[in-house]
Amino acid sequence: MTRVLLVMFIVAALVLAAPQPTFAAPVPKVSLEEAVAAAKAAFTIPPAFTEFSSSFSTYGGRPRWELRWNAPADSVAPGSMNVVVDAITKDILGMHLWQEDSTPGALLPKYSRAEAEKVAWEFAQKLQPRFTETRPAPEPDTLPYWGGWVSRYTLFFERLINGVPFPQNGIRVEVNANTLQVVDYSFKWDYDQEFPMPDKAIDAAKAQAALLGKAAPRLVYFRPSGNGEKERPVLLVYDAPYAGRYGVDALSGEVIALDPYYYPMAKGDLAGAEGLHAADEVIEVPLTPAEEAEVKEMAGFLSQEEALAKVQAAVQVPAGFRLENASLSKNWEYPSQRQWTFNWALTSTDAGAKSGYLNVSIDARTGELISFNRYIFDPAEEKKEQEIKYSREQAKKLASGFIAKIQPDRFATCAEEPEEPVIPFMEEKIPEVRSYSFRWARIVNDIPFPQQGFWVTVDAVTGEITSYRMTWADLSFPVPEGLLGQDKANQALLARSPLTLEYVTVPGLDFRSGTDKPPVRLVYRLRGAVGVRRFDAKSGAALDWNGNPLPEGKPAPFSDVAGHPAEGDIQLLAERQIVTGAPDGKFHPDEPSTQADYLAMLLRATGFRPQGQDWKGSWYEPYEREARRRGLLKGDEVFAADQPISREQAAVWTVRALNQDRVASLSGIWQVPAKDAAIIRYQGHVALYLGQDLDPDRQELFRPDAPLTRAQAAQGIVRFLRLPRA
Repeated sequence: MTRVLLVMFIVAALVLAAPQPTFAAPVPKVSLEEAVAAAKAAFTIPPAFTEFSSSFSTYGGRPRWELRWNAPADSVAPGSMNVVVDAITKDILGMHLWQEDSTPGALLPKYSRAEAEKVAWEFAQKLQPRFTETRPAPEPDTLPYWGGWVSRYTLFFERLINGVPFPQNGIRVEVNANTLQVVDYSFKWDYDQEFPMPDKAIDAAKAQAALLGKAAPRLVYFRPSGNGEKERPVLLVYDAPYAGRYGVDALSGEVIALDPYYYPMAKGDLAGAEGLHAADEVIEVPLTPAEEAEVKEMAGFLSQEEALAKVQAAVQVPAGFRLENASLSKNWEYPSQRQWTFNWALTSTDAGAKSGYLNVSIDARTGELISFNRYIFDPAEEKKEQEIKYSREQAKKLASGFIAKIQPDRFATCAEEPEEPVIPFMEEKIPEVRSYSFRWARIVNDIPFPQQGFWVTVDAVTGEITSYRMTWADLSFPVPEGLLGQDKANQALLARSPLTLEYVTVPGLDFRSGTDKPPVRLVYRLRGAVGVRRFDAKSGAALDWNGNPLPEGKPAPFSDVAGHPAEGDIQLLAERQIVTGAPDGKFHPDEPSTQADYLAMLLRATGFRPQGQDWKGSWYEPYEREARRRGLLKGDEVFAADQPISREQAAVWTVRALNQDRVASLSGIWQVPAKDAAIIRYQGHVALYLGQDLDPDRQELFRPDAPLTRAQAAQGIVRFLRLPRA
């Protein structure tokens, strides 16, 4: 170790001592001076970045210069720029620019993605000659606007070899969405690699059949993610959770596992706690109905002492573990359930002593064991070579026996879940098998419900059960009728995630890092399958985690807005699914906006999206309900969904959406800058609306009762989103 440190010190000293130092290996062909010149030719260094430093390193066997410009620590404009230059080819490998900006930002950027794409294209083409060997990567499906800042756009140009994309290589450019300045750049290009020729690839139909044989969608019950404490209905879906983790070797037809990510508590001594002393006089306090209901429900739970006894009877607490805390809480996934949770810890200040923890939860009504997790770290044992005494099959027998003993009836209705695909790793990084994990899913109507069932981990050395979790609740399950069928489910997956031929580096178990590069394989894989993997079992619509239908790819441009004054604003909102068109593919910009349309548009601009299966009435029902919950609509105000929205109504709802209703409701302080101010009812709201430049059709007369067109509504929402927020 001393020798290694000495070598590192000498290398560092050489880097600092001379502009063209001598290195053991590899030797840079590009000097530091040349690297700085290349960086400054590619980028404009902000004048405030007066401090400079550099370092030299190798990555993937190639030398590189790392250059850093910084503003001084006491600068009024903090920031930095880092540039990485290939020390052989002088290629700019990466750049990252950060400048502090305390200016209040807007939720909607100044520029569209299309404008940023043009900047990224021109920049990459100018900076990197190999740009001609790339193509714009297919855009991922657009997602609904979530209500936060949109500060930058990311564009990726993927490498093409023999007409086949190699997505692990290419050019990535990030563009500031408000200035169109390039703020992040990276270039990755593997040299001296062998790429199999695609002329001997198997037919795509054969690859598709092979892939679906391993990763086809399966029919399961699915319960959407939480929506407060509201119960969510169980859905029938076709689910393909591992589809994106498999590929088909295009030369051998073998199905292989791929790495899906290659892309681009307060302590307290319960035993020593003293009870509260009874007061001499009991004062009765009236309870609300909600408080009475909670008190009544709590009366049916196990006491802390009773719960602790149940826990200690079910789980052995190791010697030396100290009970640190206990809590009675709602189950986050099933709020109608309550559970007691106890936490023990094994701690010591002695060096080399054991440490660990034990967490146990039980049902607060029945005392049933819900979960436990135990971990013990023994430094002395870690130094020893551990002998694996249990095979996976032996461990599974122990796990199933444990569950069958404590939950025989429920376990009898479960089936073991398929294992996740094993992703290949470099040989020296393969961790030694120290434990096995198993999952059993609840079966209802002969259909798996993977979100309920049992999860168990077994120690491969000792055979001990180290963790256990049961998820179970009484729910209503839809009858499996009118289903798509497997063939149509397969088609739904392939329609959203087309099978594509790509080059992919796939390390095998015989690959050792540092001795060679991982081989490149020609692979058929489902592009985008990681993000789109769940489909309604009857309609085939792709669903998100909330059970909401996902958009059908990038929305097509409206056919009737070209050349319209509001075209840019309409398209900006359409990109984020804040506005939608009619079934005929048109937006009808000059028609009046209905109250329902404007309310939905306004709420979507705040990030609101109705939960799937959340309503049974009109499409606008969840928007009206949310608007009343937030106070955009007051209790006595009429909501005429199909009627045109007036300019005054739009002003009132928009100001309320900005949380300015309280100040707008103050009387006697407002002056509306319009000649018809006397006929305006909501003086404060309109004054704030005009004062913040939210009116898309500002004139001398406000015209409170005039209808707002759909184009004007879109223009107003863009102004709403571009209003600076602190």
